[in-house]
Amino acid sequence: MTASRLIQNIKAQADSLACVLQYQYGPGAPSIVQAGTLMRSCRRVLITGMGASMFAAIPLKYFLCSLGIDTVVVEAGELLHYLHEAYKDAVVIIVSRSGESIEVAKLLDVLGSRRKIIGVTNDPASLLAKKADISLHVGSLPDEMVAIQTYTGTLLALHILGSALDDSFEKSKDEIAGYLPKLSRLISASLDNLQGWDNFLEGQSPVHLLARGPSNSSALEGALLFNEIAKHPSVGMPIASFRHGAVELVDRNFRGMVFAPKGRTRELNLALARDLVHFGGQVRVIGPSPENDLETGWHEVPATPETVAPLFEIVPVQVAALRLAQLRGIVPGTFRYAPQVAIDEASFAGS
Repeated sequence: MTASRLIQNIKAQADSLACVLQYQYGPGAPSIVQAGTLMRSCRRVLITGMGASMFAAIPLKYFLCSLGIDTVVVEAGELLHYLHEAYKDAVVIIVSRSGESIEVAKLLDVLGSRRKIIGVTNDPASLLAKKADISLHVGSLPDEMVAIQTYTGTLLALHILGSALDDSFEKSKDEIAGYLPKLSRLISASLDNLQGWDNFLEGQSPVHLLARGPSNSSALEGALLFNEIAKHPSVGMPIASFRHGAVELVDRNFRGMVFAPKGRTRELNLALARDLVHFGGQVRVIGPSPENDLETGWHEVPATPETVAPLFEIVPVQVAALRLAQLRGIVPGTFRYAPQVAIDEASFAGS
């Protein structure tokens, strides 16, 4: 994968989401409505996946819980080997970009006919699409290696799925369409400011990405992007957990990103950012503009509902990871060990 191809994938996200929107409110609408009906009728929802696919499902978990639906997100590998017996009464949503990952393939056999399965994948010909009781095709433009368009595409498809549960499916279409020009402008501004990350990224310190609520998806996906694109150690962590001990590592070498969307915990998140600066760390806040002065770097994203914010707040992180790769002399997005689709739990291809 070349740097130019990764940049193209970042730039194309608004167009990719337009494809997702067109599909979900066109050929994909019957499946979305069917899945929404099934989820409304169930006692519990279990969402599973690996990596970016799992992280993209986190905002849906928070939305379903807000409706009073008992919902959990469990990594597919842990579910497969340790936890699946605990969710016999749950509707299972399996999210997988390829629909062919080894954990997903094995889970389909383990879960069998005992549970209803909703499969969410960007490959309608995949094993997951064929075996799921209800198959939801994301409809995103494809990525070459790193999940960029497919990550935000999955975020949007799952957001639309959530709208099918509270009778806002039809009316949400125009609202979502209104987000796309804002996303396009954000992507252009972020790429134009590529070198603005240089001072923050200098040195060898791990990057800590800190969030609450649906934005935990951005923290975890962001850390994965630094790992994959720049081969740089990064940590995604809930803010409350970070405050309970890990804050002790903060010094002048600390590099932190704090996600602060509009919502119930925004002021708590901003309070942490202020403390981290006071302790000597370098901090970048990602969110809508603050009402008051904040002595830290700021990467502004549009104000949206909390469950939509991850669509926007991941963009500055994508660009930061790209820039760090450039600064380190690494071809962004090339993989040294991991295949695009993991087909073996025990070894890597060629190892």
